[in-house]
Amino acid sequence: MNYILKSLHYFFEKRRYLASYRGVILLIFLPFCLQAQVTVTAPLERAIYQRDLDKSANVTVSGSYSIAVDKIEVHVLPVSAEQGTEIPWRTLQTNPAGGVFSGVIRISGGWYTIEVRGSKNGIIIGNTSTVSRVGVGEVFIISGQSNAQGINYSSPVANDERVNYIDHNNEISNSLDNLPPPLFTQLNNSNITMGLRGHGTWCWGILGDLLAVKLNVPVLFVNTAWEGTAISNWNKSSRNEATWDVASGLIQFAPQMPYANVRLSMQHYVKQYGARAILWMQGESDTYPLNTNFNDYKNGLQDLITKLSSDINFRVPWVIARTSRIANQNQVSVTSPSVIAAQNAVIQDLQGIAYAGPETDNLFTSRGGDGTHFQGVEGTTILANAWNDVLNSDFFSTVSPVSVSDEPKITSTCAPNNTSVNLTLPDGYLNYFWYTDVNGSLRDLGGGRTINISSPGTYIARVKDANGNTLRSQKIVINTSIKPVTPTIAQSGSQQVCADSSFTFSINSGNDQYTWYKQGTNDALLSGPSITVSETGNYFVRSQSVFGCLSDNSNVSALIVRPVIPTPVIAKSGPFTATATINETGLNESYDWKRDEQILTTSTTSSIRTNVTGTYSARTKDTFAIGTNLLTCYSPFSNELEVITEGESDIVVFPNPGSRDNIYVESRDDIANAEITVYDLLGRIMTFQRQDMKSRVKIPVRNLSSGKYIVRIKGSGIDVTRQIVVL
Repeated sequence: MNYILKSLHYFFEKRRYLASYRGVILLIFLPFCLQAQVTVTAPLERAIYQRDLDKSANVTVSGSYSIAVDKIEVHVLPVSAEQGTEIPWRTLQTNPAGGVFSGVIRISGGWYTIEVRGSKNGIIIGNTSTVSRVGVGEVFIISGQSNAQGINYSSPVANDERVNYIDHNNEISNSLDNLPPPLFTQLNNSNITMGLRGHGTWCWGILGDLLAVKLNVPVLFVNTAWEGTAISNWNKSSRNEATWDVASGLIQFAPQMPYANVRLSMQHYVKQYGARAILWMQGESDTYPLNTNFNDYKNGLQDLITKLSSDINFRVPWVIARTSRIANQNQVSVTSPSVIAAQNAVIQDLQGIAYAGPETDNLFTSRGGDGTHFQGVEGTTILANAWNDVLNSDFFSTVSPVSVSDEPKITSTCAPNNTSVNLTLPDGYLNYFWYTDVNGSLRDLGGGRTINISSPGTYIARVKDANGNTLRSQKIVINTSIKPVTPTIAQSGSQQVCADSSFTFSINSGNDQYTWYKQGTNDALLSGPSITVSETGNYFVRSQSVFGCLSDNSNVSALIVRPVIPTPVIAKSGPFTATATINETGLNESYDWKRDEQILTTSTTSSIRTNVTGTYSARTKDTFAIGTNLLTCYSPFSNELEVITEGESDIVVFPNPGSRDNIYVESRDDIANAEITVYDLLGRIMTFQRQDMKSRVKIPVRNLSSGKYIVRIKGSGIDVTRQIVVL
């Protein structure tokens, strides 16, 4: 990121006169107006992860970035101060690659906002991406029959926003296909299908409120219960045997139903997010119309529990309600001691797997008038409290839940053609399925551990083990073309710079990384949106995306470094003149003179009149042109020459005596249109010249014989004579 900030500081070395350089000063703006540069794709909004016995869980935080970063940080903040333990900003991943990041963070039970940001060289880049609600708490799978499923859509809702469900209706389609990504939803509406086929909120909204307050953690429900089912329906469907409803014997269940909904929930939801237990409330239909005996019910329920564990290859706790009350053919509410005894026997025999749920037969015996269901606010409240009583502190401190699984990471690498990206998932799974997410709908892209993509989009995968347990991978969001756009150097064509200076080439940068090169070498010079160089040569730049794909080379921009301007040496060349000389020829040089740090405008030639006391020095300058691009380069200032002037204006002839080619006359002050006449001692005119005296003037005595002569200098207000001796 430092290189981006440096590009904002485009400057010339202060010895340059900016007025003499007709260049372009380009401001490079950080691309904050572009799309989000760090995007969190997991956790999902309102996702709830099952906490372990230590009351915390591993939560995978993953996403994409579209601008180069070398560190991803995460901040976990309770929604309310008392609803969790804050985790200050900490490193989630260093040096992420391929446009994706992923890391696991241990979070204690609570209701949180998760923030993620990226940085480069310690500087925060772009936006902070936020998931506003994420929970670590309790996940329950509800199963059984109608007193678990619910019988209406008008039961009390949950008032605590931490109580949630998965919104997915499988009641009509009875699909055995992969479940869609979970849509975690607040349980604040009674007219819902609580995924996969729960009817409304039933008692679960009230129970959710009770648990959220008691445990101070969020709660998630998945409802797989099915009205009117007997234990035989569950057992037979678990073995993929045909089964019919027990009330009429005429309606055949869909293949593998009702069992498949529980299995699918385990394979798709519980495997990824974990769960505390299955809340099982069933037995009414085994009282009437079936009158199932003890052994059949006990064996049927045990077989169901065993079959589920075998199918998914992990154990999940079951909390079994002791339930049998139902209205018989005479509308008399009856119970079955055999069913209750069988349920108790399963709890006793499967210790560590099966746990005692509420005893419901003696609760709310009127059942709202139908002899079977916990109807109305009173009935659902009684049932919720019965569940709350058994889900006590001892239960949560001793019952080991199904733990969260880490989200599979995607590795992203650019293909050799620089126009596509290879996405790869970890080894170790049986099946791989890739999808593109289009407005929340997944479109199949095929299987395989690696997939090659060549267009922008949102990509995600599912992986499955041999038991069908499914994990959704992290998402990768690609919102630009795979091959980066070829950059354009702002300073196009040929540029020039003085030998003691440097030049900055720059581009209007985006989210890519930029690497500069000098033509004729393969070694990279610098990474960044600008480069400052001081060598003659042709320069170009190319882009690299976060996926590692390279753009074509930019057009070449040339830099000409002008030769060093020699430093002059100055010396007195007359009573009132100093002259600068250099040791090089062939330059189109001129000079800047200064006296006591003040630049003088009286002369740009190699000589200057020194008629004022002070310290004089000079520097050489030369102007170079490339078209209309003019550049003036300067030498350092010369040695200093101390000059002291005394008295009034005067005129001096020197040297005196002097040779015929080396006699000059010089005035302290300028004399316009001066007449310079040389007489012999007889008064005869030997030479005459008229010119302005702004510096020393050579007297033409070359043709005169050796001897004494008189020089007369006449001008406005001046008429003086001097005697000279010509050698």
